[in-house]
Amino acid sequence: MLTATPALAGQPAAGWLPTAGPAGIDAVVRPALGAPIGSAHASDRLVTFTEPAESFLSLSIRNFGLTLATLGFYSFWAKAEARRHLHRAIRIGGQPLDYTGTGRERFIAFLLGTATTVLMVSAFVFFFTKAGGTGGQVREGIAKFRYQRLLITLPLLFLLGSVVYRKRKEILRRTWWRGKHFDLDGEAWSYAIQHFWTAFLVPVTLGWAGPWRASRLEARKINDMHHGDQRFMAVGNVGQLYRAFATLWFGGGLIYLATMVLIGLTIGTDVIAALEGQTLAPLLKPATLTMGLGVLAVGMAPVLGFVLYYRAAWIEHQISSLVFDDRQLDLRLPKPQFAGLMLWNAFIKFISFGAFAPVADAMLVRFIVSRITSRPWIAPTRR
Repeated sequence: MLTATPALAGQPAAGWLPTAGPAGIDAVVRPALGAPIGSAHASDRLVTFTEPAESFLSLSIRNFGLTLATLGFYSFWAKAEARRHLHRAIRIGGQPLDYTGTGRERFIAFLLGTATTVLMVSAFVFFFTKAGGTGGQVREGIAKFRYQRLLITLPLLFLLGSVVYRKRKEILRRTWWRGKHFDLDGEAWSYAIQHFWTAFLVPVTLGWAGPWRASRLEARKINDMHHGDQRFMAVGNVGQLYRAFATLWFGGGLIYLATMVLIGLTIGTDVIAALEGQTLAPLLKPATLTMGLGVLAVGMAPVLGFVLYYRAAWIEHQISSLVFDDRQLDLRLPKPQFAGLMLWNAFIKFISFGAFAPVADAMLVRFIVSRITSRPWIAPTRR
């Protein structure tokens, strides 16, 4: 057996978890982990990563050249090809996955997304203008716009849940293994309701409902997932995830407070002057700007370590929660190596303007898949 941000409006963690997680994990690892392996149960190493005939570096260079030649238009087809390349590198019981999504589908999705964004921005502008937010009445307009804004943001938050579910369904239905594709058989609107009401628990609990919410939503998608007539089941324990979250929450919180205190000690007078004068001029002085950015960079850098630690715990939770055909997956990631790889991948994508994203995604998926094992699943005894 085996199976890959989040981003959730108005909440922390789950959004960058993401969202969703990196493309390689979300698009490849989950369906890979969800495949039945039959006689392969004799081994605990069910999933392997096989280097394709054309390297990911060669694919990246070719796609980047075609994207430049078409002024960016080929990027939709390039991303679909990169995902297909990554899927086919995953083998379960010796059989590769396949991905049948196309660039045309991505292009149409882009057009629909653009049209939706334009519609939402137009609605915001219309209601804001109607509330009097023009000329010198911007503050009054913002105050009056408060309730009209809810008429847009609340339905948008509800629709976001449906989009998340349908996106997973789309990827799974285009992921094939041994002549059958994966699928979700639940209702997107039902998932959207749970996605919607649980979102309000996150700010109320200062983020502590975030791991529970992300785990519940992920479990729902796993329980709705099947390959042919064989189903999946989520059995994850959120306790270990909360230990990582507590490290992030308390460690990151203390570092944030210490950084703010240091900001106050170094450029506090300029910050007060900016607040009292309602202008950024005091903060834009070269000495103040350099000192402020330096303190923020040095002070907040450790927070990134806590974030990556939680990210690794979330991926472990996703994979280790999955049961299929009486086998439970297990994943243990070396946290320092994972953090180093994530930073290195971000650096590669940044300096190449995204051209070498397939190389970075392949390194991440290879790193994770090589550490996935499985064990027999024993149902808990009810007393």
